[in-house]
Amino acid sequence: MTLAYAGARDDKDPDERKQSVLASEEGTLEALKFSLASDIVELVVLTGDDIFLQTLREAVGSARRLWHVPSADKVSDLLVAGQVGILVLDVQTLQEAAPATFIVQIKRQFPDLVVVVAGHRDAEAWLAPLISAGTVYRFIHKPMSPGRAKSFADAAVKKFSEQRRRAVSVPAIRPRRRKPRRGWMLGVVAVLILAAVIVILWTVRSSAPDDSGLATPGAPSRATAAETALLSHADAALSANRLTEPAGDNALELYHQAAAQDPKNAAARAGVVEVHERLLARAENALLEERLDEAAAAIDAARRAGVEPGRIAFLTAQLAKSRQQVGSAQAQVRARNELKVGQPRVTPLLNLIAQRMLDGQLIEPKGDSARFYLGQALEMDPNSDAVQEAARTLALRLLNEVHAAIDRRDFEHASAWLDAAHGIASQANVDAAAEQLATARQQASADSAAQLLKNANDRLQQDRLIDPVNDCAKYYLLTLRSVDPNNPGLAPALIELGSRLTAKARRALTLEQYDAARSWLEEAGSLGFASAEATAVRQDLDAAAAKQRFYSDVVAASDLTALKTVEPAYPQKARVNATEGWVELDFTVTESGFVKDIAVHAASTPGVFEQAAIAALAQWHYKPILRDSQPVPQRARVRIRFTLAG
Repeated sequence: MTLAYAGARDDKDPDERKQSVLASEEGTLEALKFSLASDIVELVVLTGDDIFLQTLREAVGSARRLWHVPSADKVSDLLVAGQVGILVLDVQTLQEAAPATFIVQIKRQFPDLVVVVAGHRDAEAWLAPLISAGTVYRFIHKPMSPGRAKSFADAAVKKFSEQRRRAVSVPAIRPRRRKPRRGWMLGVVAVLILAAVIVILWTVRSSAPDDSGLATPGAPSRATAAETALLSHADAALSANRLTEPAGDNALELYHQAAAQDPKNAAARAGVVEVHERLLARAENALLEERLDEAAAAIDAARRAGVEPGRIAFLTAQLAKSRQQVGSAQAQVRARNELKVGQPRVTPLLNLIAQRMLDGQLIEPKGDSARFYLGQALEMDPNSDAVQEAARTLALRLLNEVHAAIDRRDFEHASAWLDAAHGIASQANVDAAAEQLATARQQASADSAAQLLKNANDRLQQDRLIDPVNDCAKYYLLTLRSVDPNNPGLAPALIELGSRLTAKARRALTLEQYDAARSWLEEAGSLGFASAEATAVRQDLDAAAAKQRFYSDVVAASDLTALKTVEPAYPQKARVNATEGWVELDFTVTESGFVKDIAVHAASTPGVFEQAAIAALAQWHYKPILRDSQPVPQRARVRIRFTLAG
């Protein structure tokens, strides 16, 4: 196994230092076992990213040491060799393996391990369930600065310390098969403390607006004095950390105003991005310091500011997990206090309640949950102080679950937790949670409606009116109408869509694509759209269709009664060249029997006899065609021959 170790200060250049820390698999593993047994290892990192590793090394400094595992297949060997408490995994190094499966297997084999994962934002989707389940403790976005690494390290060390204290204080309920040493744990704090500051500085510098974007070399700046003043005002608000408040004088609104005045203004766009990043950083820091109410408020502010929904969902999942962990810790403390003063008759039930709360079995399964055993204890001895304390503890846990479910917008489970809290939580707390749930549902509906309307308007701008079926303007508007028919933005958007569909129908009609024109009109009609233009297009389409049917109903001229015919003049050039031939003409016999709308259908010698034939046919006269005793126009076809006598 190949390991890299960074410890005390080394004046060698990087290449020499790298060579010096590589050893044979057997020799290094033995050295590592000795180090672990001596409480020397503080941090273990699996990564192939030299920049990421160097950032951690700079954060560790000379007072601590860092072990580097460059490949996933060596991690288990390392964990077996010593009593590692915190493991940092770089997702990029796990790409050849199945990252989620690898993490689950490691956690199953070493349940006390605190796992921190580092990677890019595209890993958030598959990591979210692992974080919610407690398999992964925290996720660090790359590139990572020492400043941010410090925050995550503090949280990981605190998490591991809590696990160790819980193992000592409740040995009968949570026996531990091995006791981690303290020395390396204290080192992890130093390993990652400096790490967070560099990552935050790096992230802020990376995401800060680049002044060069305001004026591209070779391109003249179009910023007016007013725009420059507005950007300066926005920058001042950003510097003062007035991100979203007060209204009218905060960085987000000011940058949006600048972008509205000049959509190509790079500084305004960069300013909005920077505000988003600061809002996310505010939420992440609150989460790491377990200021959960502040974290929830920061996440909500980021959501309202328009931060990417995927990042909001990820932070919401972390918030829910943190609330669950805090609630669990509070419940365990109360459960232990309760066991010390428990009444003899209800002590077994109190023990079961405490155990089920530790196991997370608050309301399920119904016959073997903390809520079930609490009900039995209340029936047995409702006046017991210990039972009442257990009820308060469980009520707190249930209400925490309600809040966590609301934060992740899992309203079905929030309702279930709230129902379970009835009867044991105070009515005021139940009513407050119910009101919060109702408000969250309304907000979720409003957010959903706003997103549907935004999607619809985006598809209108993209001219994706009716296709694809489940990702077009029509789909989003009809969905919005079903969930929020009174939405103020719905009617204008439907009118816009109907107008665009009508315009497409007019275009198809102009191109004589009558079936397509009718289809576009039907789509507009399905929305309930009506307008003068839509009526006119339909009338023109009906007329064009009738004309098409009339022109396609052609009878032979021989079936009609000719009252007057005129022989065509033989073209002189054809006579000189002794050319003979014929011309087939389509024409209309009017209600009065005259000939009009003559068109060449075919000719034996194109360009020779057509004009002579048309001139002659225009003088013909037929007996009017009668239908139901009324004269009607009729389309007919005749062949006029041109032959030279003898």
